[in-house]
Amino acid sequence: MQKTSCIAHEPLSKLEENGSASILNYNLPQSTTYEVVSFIKLDIPLKSFKDAEREAPPGNYWHRFDAEAQSQDVTPGRIHSVLNARSYSSINEIMDTGLNFTAAEPSVSSGVRMKAANIQVSTKSASFATEYTANKIAEGFRPVLYRRPSGKQGLVLQPRPKAARPAIYLVMKMRMASYLGNYGAGQTLSTFSLLPGEKTVIEIRDYRHDETTQSSSQSVLDSYSESAMEDLQTTVEASTATDVQSSETDTDSMSAHAGGNAGINLGIVKLGGDAGGEASSVNTSTEAVSQQVSTLNNAVDHHVQTADTQRQIQINTDVTSTAVTETETTTTRTLENMNRSRVLNFVFRQLLQEYYTLTWLNDVSLFYSNGYDTSIKTGTLSSMGNLLRSVLIDAKTVDSVRNDIYVHLCNIPDYTGTRESFIEKVTERHANCIEPSQQERPVTYVRKRKDLAQSYEDKTVNGIILDVAQRVLRTPAVIIDALLGQGAALDCYNEELQEAAVIAAQLANRKTDQALALIDAIADPAEKARLYNNVFGACCSTPQTGTADTDG
Repeated sequence: MQKTSCIAHEPLSKLEENGSASILNYNLPQSTTYEVVSFIKLDIPLKSFKDAEREAPPGNYWHRFDAEAQSQDVTPGRIHSVLNARSYSSINEIMDTGLNFTAAEPSVSSGVRMKAANIQVSTKSASFATEYTANKIAEGFRPVLYRRPSGKQGLVLQPRPKAARPAIYLVMKMRMASYLGNYGAGQTLSTFSLLPGEKTVIEIRDYRHDETTQSSSQSVLDSYSESAMEDLQTTVEASTATDVQSSETDTDSMSAHAGGNAGINLGIVKLGGDAGGEASSVNTSTEAVSQQVSTLNNAVDHHVQTADTQRQIQINTDVTSTAVTETETTTTRTLENMNRSRVLNFVFRQLLQEYYTLTWLNDVSLFYSNGYDTSIKTGTLSSMGNLLRSVLIDAKTVDSVRNDIYVHLCNIPDYTGTRESFIEKVTERHANCIEPSQQERPVTYVRKRKDLAQSYEDKTVNGIILDVAQRVLRTPAVIIDALLGQGAALDCYNEELQEAAVIAAQLANRKTDQALALIDAIADPAEKARLYNNVFGACCSTPQTGTADTDG
């Protein structure tokens, strides 16, 4: 009879009737993916922009700063008090930075911390004192916060532009994903030998035992850590920075920070002309893409090599005690050589993990700025015409610049050198679902190709693969192999004693096997138990025979 539960309600979870079990797949692609952004400055003559774009826009930061300076004190001392939240200023841009330099906050490397939400701030310079920032603001520099890939807030100080320099940038949004490849044994960490019958204790301590070492050994190939991202972005900035400074360079640099794109920022490449300063110059979009990808690869290689050198494993054989802290990983093992004649050798090797990294172009947008904070405009591929018409002088110039952009995006070289088109032209007919009698309207626009997909090693991405790189990293795992020594440690007499002991054990086993075989051949259980008791000793009581008394 089926018994029902005393609980009338349905259970919180239950198995689906006629359901199927999940299939364990050994080949699922596990990846670590990061966003990467690059700015390509289009070569557009200054005369092609509208007159209003070649002038400082009204209401920009410096106009408001100058106006406030006429009515109140904006000396470094006054600004210093504002930054430390000890006084109030009506200069909104200074207050909006939200910087707090007071010593009451936990210290960070730059000495700067966001006042709101307690978010750390990172700066390019080695140190940023409150007095230094206050002096820069008083000199006319505009403090600008931006989001770094690590999640920290970056702080840069923008100088007052000497003149408006309108520029349009292609924002190349890329993704960098690292997939697991092969793994195998790497360098030999340690070897030691145990004499016949010897026993010892070993300790294995991996590279994560120290907090500082753990931070420096993290890599963007296998982790999403803040320190790894910060180190990679710093490496990129160091590889693209130069000592040349100019007004145009400052404008371009600030435009890149103001782009509002999260991800590893590769900086700016200018098409045609002399870029000057931090922005390098190339003649074609192919060179621009190749140069930016090369910059990223060199930075990742340097970052990975630095992290890999920190991935050390220690193996000690003279262990008496083990002290483990909360950030330490230590393994203690006892090894014994059971052989009586030969030495047992142990070889410790560190396991290596291969990663192959794909970098592909995922999206493209447009960004415009003339160097002032109130001039920024952004646009997508489909809204490109609106942005160009709002800043360029006439329709002919708009068509010329738009066609140049199309040429760039129709000839993106992939990792094999083959040119691929990133965009396509789409014409659709839109019907009126409310008034079906109305005539359909044709709509034409440009977008990213819907069928755009490329593959490498069975990994498919929805974009143009720009680069493929293989890298190998050390892991905290250790593989141990045992090798038996070839030389015998016993003389002939002791070897014969060992052989005699083996023969004696084999004869005892044969005697037991024969006795069990004879007992198994007996069919009567009582007789079988009696003989087993005679041969091997008492094990169990013999079953009783006869009829039990049932008289009550």
